Amino acid sequence: MQTLSVQTLNRPGFHADGLRADDVVIDPFLMIDHYKMSQPVFGAHPHAGFSAVTYMFADAETGFQNHDSLGDRSIIRPGDAHWSIAGRGIVHDEVPVEIGKVAHGLQLFVNLAAADELQPARSLHFKHESMPQFEQAYGAKVKLAFGRYDDGLVSHQLGELPTEVALFDVSLAQGARFSYPAQPGLTMLLIPISGTLILGGAPLNGAAALDQAAVDITTHADIAHFVLLLGTPLKEPVVRRGPFALSTLARLNQAVEDFQQSKMGTINRIQKHM
Repeated sequence: MQTLSVQTLNRPGFHADGLRADDVVIDPFLMIDHYKMSQPVFGAHPHAGFSAVTYMFADAETGFQNHDSLGDRSIIRPGDAHWSIAGRGIVHDEVPVEIGKVAHGLQLFVNLAAADELQPARSLHFKHESMPQFEQAYGAKVKLAFGRYDDGLVSHQLGELPTEVALFDVSLAQGARFSYPAQPGLTMLLIPISGTLILGGAPLNGAAALDQAAVDITTHADIAHFVLLLGTPLKEPVVRRGPFALSTLARLNQAVEDFQQSKMGTINRIQKHM
């Protein structure tokens, strides 16, 4: 097990704990932010070479209004997930639907394979009510936000994703237990959201990349909440600059040039908050 480092960002109306590790450790994930946001912060910005994924927790006071250069104007409600598959390039903006109320969730950057990173940009949206939700034998309540869940007893698949990843949103009451079999060859990232998690008989001190042993988690808290991310490593080089991450320097330089020449499209800051 390797504990992920935390880079905290505080701005008016925005707090995020950025969970970071070497690319090899979290592959195919590039970045994970656990955020709370109550007002517009970043404005319209580009991405290329990966998918920018927003997952909004069900306890969020408000959702996000998404606006991008494809013309998408989705509302990411509490409990929803939205994928901006940037491919060769996209410009987008996300702001709270109701300014002053807190949008609470995860922002994930999920890498694209080199063979897919120059595809045209597109979007996927998963609504809360479409997500499989079930209870394990020992009381863990599990929600599959996207991807595949298969513990040998229960199997669910949600979405045809450009990268093989899955997000399990799990709640534990005191006395409940979450278990999941070993997943050889997969990246497994455990992200505590609230409460104290007990992993292998010891309290978990922050987000961690797990080894391939089976996951077995309990809690001493009245309620604990965590996310388990799974992903198939791409094992490909990543070259980064700002909001771009591609497999070669030449492709990255081309993305920067495309953005500067407005080839990724443009949008105006969202003015109307629904």
